[in-house]
Amino acid sequence: MRVFDWFARTAMLVLAALATLALIGSLASVSNSPVAGSFPGGGSEDAAGPPPAGPPAPPGDDPAPGPSAPDRADAPVDARPVAASPRGTDDGAREVARWLKALTYAVIALVAVAAAGVIALVRIGGHVARAAQR
Repeated sequence: MRVFDWFARTAMLVLAALATLALIGSLASVSNSPVAGSFPGGGSEDAAGPPPAGPPAPPGDDPAPGPSAPDRADAPVDARPVAASPRGTDDGAREVARWLKALTYAVIALVAVAAAGVIALVRIGGHVARAAQR
């Protein structure tokens, strides 16, 4: 067997593995379930953390001095800080990024399959040429 044949076989094996892993990556990135939540102890990035430890502070023990603190109960509603929701306006950007990642993996898989096909056609052409010379 020639060196080119061994190189072609190795390249076909590597390209087949690349195409398989790219398809698995594409399917995993399209999945709606988060990977971190699938394992024990793994949390979702959108989930709020555990509740703070210890008893809640009594209303009289406010660490902010003076009545000008904006988070006091007697402050006007407009002056209180508003907590941002964990699912903000970038949900659309996350969704687009997730689909772009899946499409990137799918294109890598298609390129690997096409390259493996080209190598197979070159090998077939070599065998046909050898057979024609006999």
